[in-house]
Amino acid sequence: MQKYEPPYKTCPVCDSSHIAPYHHDFRDNKIYKCSQCYVQFMNPVYSDDYLSDYYAKYYSGGVDSSEVLEGQGRTNEVKLDIIQRFSSKSGRLFDFGCGNGNFMTSAREQGWQVEGYDVDCDAMEQVAKRLAAPVFCGEFITAELDTEGYDLVHAHHVVEHLKYPSRDLKKINAILKPSGLFYVAVPNIHAASARLKFFLEKIGLRKKNIGKYYDTDHHVFYYHPKSMKKLLESAGFEVLLTMNGSKSHMKKSKIVQFFTYTLTNLIYSNSAFLMIARKKRS
Repeated sequence: MQKYEPPYKTCPVCDSSHIAPYHHDFRDNKIYKCSQCYVQFMNPVYSDDYLSDYYAKYYSGGVDSSEVLEGQGRTNEVKLDIIQRFSSKSGRLFDFGCGNGNFMTSAREQGWQVEGYDVDCDAMEQVAKRLAAPVFCGEFITAELDTEGYDLVHAHHVVEHLKYPSRDLKKINAILKPSGLFYVAVPNIHAASARLKFFLEKIGLRKKNIGKYYDTDHHVFYYHPKSMKKLLESAGFEVLLTMNGSKSHMKKSKIVQFFTYTLTNLIYSNSAFLMIARKKRS
């Protein structure tokens, strides 16, 4: 099985020719950066066959421990609270990269009509049966989904895995109703900790596990808020909110939220960020 595709000659997001080597990691994967849209990406990238084989083993369809599910449930409550700032009522939700279906479960409890998608069909058959909900699988681009059929698409730590992010986000835009919402969260390659490690590696003071924070065993694109905003806008979205990744332990108290979350969001970039975007009206 071929592990890599031929190297990109232009940016796979914006098609700019202004791409250049930026870093490498301990797995000998090369990271390029586009000076036009700011995205970083693996170059050469893994082949479709390699990624299909990897993700077939990524999630088996089983249920996590009760402790893990409880933590996921708390995180989901925070995410749904954030989403409800922009959506006054529940509607039809599509969970893109639904995994074990835990977000679908939490959203259904708040009145959403839920559907999901993930790559592996054997695993998704189990999830669909357990949740008694429609769950799609296989190649996302060929999935037969309703055009302008959904009020909300949720993609939590999925987009960094996508080999064709522009193509797939344009399809997500197409399945959303006019003014539908898109929740997207990804690792932040511009996080304070990543920037410090990058600097130490470049000056030779950090020599062990170079670039480990890129997670190139399964992540192929690397975003920060500026590059994600450009990607979303090119796919037909307008960004409504950008903030650090949701915290499952965040208290309901508004005072606690301000000092432990809102304030730090203004002065510090942590390891992940989320965006709420709205489909632009044509």
